[in-house]
This record gives sequence, C-alpha cells and structure tokens, in this order.
Amino acid sequence: MATLIEQMLTKMGLRDESGMQSKTLELLRILELRSANAPLQLNEYAKTVLCADIATTVLGIACDMEQNVKLSTLRKSHYIKHKRIIEKILDVNKIVGVSDICVQLSMTEASQKATELLELYKTIMAKESANDENDLIHPQYAAMAVFQAAKILKQKCSKPKIMSFSNLRPTQWQQLELRWNKFLTKHYKETTDKKSKLRVEEAENNIEISKSQSCVESVKRLTSSVEDYDKWKKRILEKAEAQLRCQLNEQEDENGIDKENLILGM
Repeated sequence: MATLIEQMLTKMGLRDESGMQSKTLELLRILELRSANAPLQLNEYAKTVLCADIATTVLGIACDMEQNVKLSTLRKSHYIKHKRIIEKILDVNKIVGVSDICVQLSMTEASQKATELLELYKTIMAKESANDENDLIHPQYAAMAVFQAAKILKQKCSKPKIMSFSNLRPTQWQQLELRWNKFLTKHYKETTDKKSKLRVEEAENNIEISKSQSCVESVKRLTSSVEDYDKWKKRILEKAEAQLRCQLNEQEDENGIDKENLILGM
C-alpha cells in the first residue's frame, strides 16, 4: 500500500509535500475499516488518488483536480460523486470555503475580493429573504464568489474547475450565476459608489481641515507680529518725550548763545 501511495503521490506532484504520505495512508486505512461491510466499487488506484485528494484538503495543500481525475481512471462526474461518499465515510466532509478554492486553483489574488463579495451577498440575502435563503454556507456560494471576483479583477479562471467545487449541476450553476449577476449589478455598484463618495467626502474634509489649520496658523503669526497696545503706547510716548527734550535743549542752547553775544556787544 505504501509503495502505491508513493507512486501516485509522485504522479500527482505531491510526494515532497510534508505529511501527505502519512495522511493518505491514514485515510486509506480508515476507509477500509469503515467500508468493510459495504465495499466501494473502486480499484486501488482510484481509492488512493481520492484519499490523497482528500488529504490535500485536510492539510491545506493545493492540487490539480484534473490531473487527479485522469490518474483515478474515473469519469469526472464519478470522481466527484465518490469523493463526496468517501468524505462522508471518513467524516472529513469539510465545507469548502473561498480560501480553499483559491488555494487549490492558484487564485490567491482573488481571495480577498471573493470574501468581500460573499459577505455582502450573505448580508443582502439575510435582509431581503428574511433568512429564508437556502443554507448560505453551501459551497456553491463560495465558488460563485470566487468566479465573480475573478471577473471583477479581470483574472483568468477556469469556469468548469470552479464549478466543480459548487456541487451544482450546470443548469443550477446558470441559475445561481444569473442571480449573482443581478445582485452585483444592484448592490455591489451601490457599495462601490458609497465607498467612492465616502473617499471624496473624506478628501474634502481633509482639505477643509487643512484650510482651517492654515487660517489659524496665519492668525497666530499675525497676532504674534502685532505689538501689544500698552507697549506701543509707552514706546511712542517715550519717543515723543525724547524728541521734546531734544528740542528744548536746542532752544536753551540758542538762547544761551544770544545772551553771550549781547554781553560782548556783538
């Protein structure tokens, strides 16, 4: 069994991933024990690939699903069906989220935008449907959020690969996509416009604050440059008294000279 696991992990490009071999072996052994009374109609290659695929989900490791399907020798629809069955048997039927999809499809750039869209969708649906909307933790919503985020960011993506995470049939996916397109046209644009308006208002407020601060600083500078009235009055009076004393002294000097000339008969 260990040799087969090594061979399949090598073909899947996962042999060097930490913990993959031991986790795959662990899942295969649990699967054998729990399905002993109702054996799965799968060969060892398919079971090994499927358990390895599930192990990547448990360990948070990205893998190529298309390659896995080829290695399993199953049709894609059968592969997905048996993967769900095995996940239930192993009790690792983890709800696939935005981050899981983005990691496995190497679309990490879209993760933040997809999370934002999904949260907005949940909020709007909770208000409009009064919580009557079907289970919002279903992977179809995470898959659609990633798909729509990739479109908004103009990022290339494989629609079939994203659809495979949704657990929906093509017709169901089309209906969900139509609903999301309407939702985004109405609510995402409104949200974007509100954010833009808030940014503009914030910029205008910052400009007004800057102007107010400049005015205050100008007043402070002007105030600091204007001399106190009492000081100015005192300075002017002192200056006037000095000038007056100077004039009196000049007049006294002139009078003294006239008296001296009169005595000398000049």
